[in-house]
Amino acid sequence: MKLQKLVSAVTAGVMALTMLPSLLTAGAVDETEKVRIMPLGDSITDGFTVVGGYRIPLWYLLHDKGLTDDVDFVGPNGWYIDGVCDPDHAGYSGYAIEDCPGRQGIYNFIDWLMEEYPADVVMLQIGTNDILSSYDLEHAGDRLEKLVDSILTYIPEDGVLYVSTIPYMDADVTTYTDAYTVEEMDAAVDDYNAQVREVVAKKAAEGKPIVQADINAVLTKADLGDGVHPSEDGYKKMAEYWCGVLSEYLTGEQIPTEPTEAPTTEATTEPTTEMTEPTTEEPTTETAEVPIDWTGDVNGDQSIDVLDIILLQKYLLGLEPAAKLSVNAYMNGDGTIDVFDLALLKRKVFQMK
Repeated sequence: MKLQKLVSAVTAGVMALTMLPSLLTAGAVDETEKVRIMPLGDSITDGFTVVGGYRIPLWYLLHDKGLTDDVDFVGPNGWYIDGVCDPDHAGYSGYAIEDCPGRQGIYNFIDWLMEEYPADVVMLQIGTNDILSSYDLEHAGDRLEKLVDSILTYIPEDGVLYVSTIPYMDADVTTYTDAYTVEEMDAAVDDYNAQVREVVAKKAAEGKPIVQADINAVLTKADLGDGVHPSEDGYKKMAEYWCGVLSEYLTGEQIPTEPTEAPTTEATTEPTTEMTEPTTEEPTTETAEVPIDWTGDVNGDQSIDVLDIILLQKYLLGLEPAAKLSVNAYMNGDGTIDVFDLALLKRKVFQMK
């Protein structure tokens, strides 16, 4: 089995070095024997406002442990200006557990996703958008159970499905919703997380390869960048937590999950959310002036930046009318403004950095 082969390689290194060895020196396993890991969820998995979210620092932490040659992150999404770490993932900004008014759901294409991108390990975090939409929260656990059951049918014998709680949101920040008081929002998150734990406990009792993860215990509201999504430091805390979880699975040993020193900017070259406008060279007499491509200038302020991302996201959530969007919101030219335009806009903005 993939996991057994990886544990054997690491165990041999431990005997020699007394610490987790670099599998680069021990010899990486064959490509077909890599452990396939799918980060799955909504915008927090995708990395909204912070390119790569927790996944870029996670990759570097795993690299420091010598594990990156033996894992393969999988999923249909993934592009980084980082250009080094494995970018593949299945994070979908704005998505709920299943289709609901104004939102698409992961459950509705989970079979396609798991068949096209087989995974040994799935890291699932979902439910934030169900709360933001105030959608039938009493039965959110039932929807989650359906999604979990579908995923489990694709998890191999030695694989695992991690299902995480979600972090608290700051109701004082009304960028995404103004439907809650602080107390109501906290209660909604607590209730949903209780349902998450119930689903995991039920499936574990049935002997399913499922494990509870607890991001809610890792982040506080101070770790949020916009009231919902983690800041860069918040994502690093998530990365440290997931590194401990995955290291324990991959090596078969208990690995401390306390925060470790974050990767340096020199090693990771992590992008920030500070955006700069694209520049164009002054035309010379030998070259014709090239018109500026304003595709992506959603708010029409002649600047393409994170404010355009936020406005388009709010429009897709039904929080802003179409009248606020400029014609430059049509990113792919198919005549419809949807999540595909949002994905292209995010790529353009962050590549301009």
